[in-house]
Amino acid sequence: QDRREENRARHAASRAAEGSEDTRTRLDGQRARQAASRAAESPERRQDRREEDRARHAAEDPIQRRTRREDQRRRQAASRAAQWTFMEREAFRYDPANNYDSHPQLYIGQMSDVCPYCNALKWHEETRGMCCSG
Repeated sequence: QDRREENRARHAASRAAEGSEDTRTRLDGQRARQAASRAAESPERRQDRREEDRARHAAEDPIQRRTRREDQRRRQAASRAAQWTFMEREAFRYDPANNYDSHPQLYIGQMSDVCPYCNALKWHEETRGMCCSG
């Protein structure tokens, strides 16, 4: 357990220090390896693995379950926060040469929808009538 915790902390520090391109490369590789592993897995092995997971979760007592879920939420929150570190203080060092609008986390689409009330161009997810108070 201590070794796992040390390993987790070391990996977290390593991930926190990597640049956005390194993160993207690492995650792409991880996705490819996971997809290859699942593709190579037989249906019987997949069923066995899922049954083992179900049994392990069913055997947890409420305290273990709560602890596991809290850890999972904490890791997920840290992961989501780390996805935005590339933008930290970016407004204070804006570089017009950077193509911010093409970044997948910043791209909100084109203004191609037309308001039925005032004919203003809007983004797809923009609230109806917000431009002219409908």
